[in-house]
Amino acid sequence: MNATITELKKYFDIRELVCPDAHRKFGEIAWQFFRPQLLETLLIIRRDILKTGMTVNNWSSGGQFGQRGLRCNLCQIVRDNSTKGLIYLSAHCEGAAIDFDNKIYTAEQTRGIIADHADLLPFPIRLEQNVNWCHIDVYDSGSNKKVNYFTV
Repeated sequence: MNATITELKKYFDIRELVCPDAHRKFGEIAWQFFRPQLLETLLIIRRDILKTGMTVNNWSSGGQFGQRGLRCNLCQIVRDNSTKGLIYLSAHCEGAAIDFDNKIYTAEQTRGIIADHADLLPFPIRLEQNVNWCHIDVYDSGSNKKVNYFTV
């Protein structure tokens, strides 16, 4: 098993990172759908930068299972856009993005902490601005900066 995935399993169950349909079909092997750059970045952010728990999809304690990690073609967001005939090229569908919260910092504080520690990031990232959650992806923005911001 990949060393990054082995390390990430200390902090995340695969169910927290993929939609329910992907988990039902693929279970533990759903790790394969994530870009290695995202997995390495997620590990660094969780272990070395924030050093606090991160909630992507909440599956424990009767919590909701969301679409904040990997999204498949059956996820509501993807289906709704497809039904409307709209192109939906989300980094979430390509294993290149996650949305998360944590109990200690606001989304704005989280983005600031990540930016303040950009030197620790293994790859350039994009952070979505003006939302009350933290979206991170490893899409190439064409910038030479480690942290790039965007709005939808």
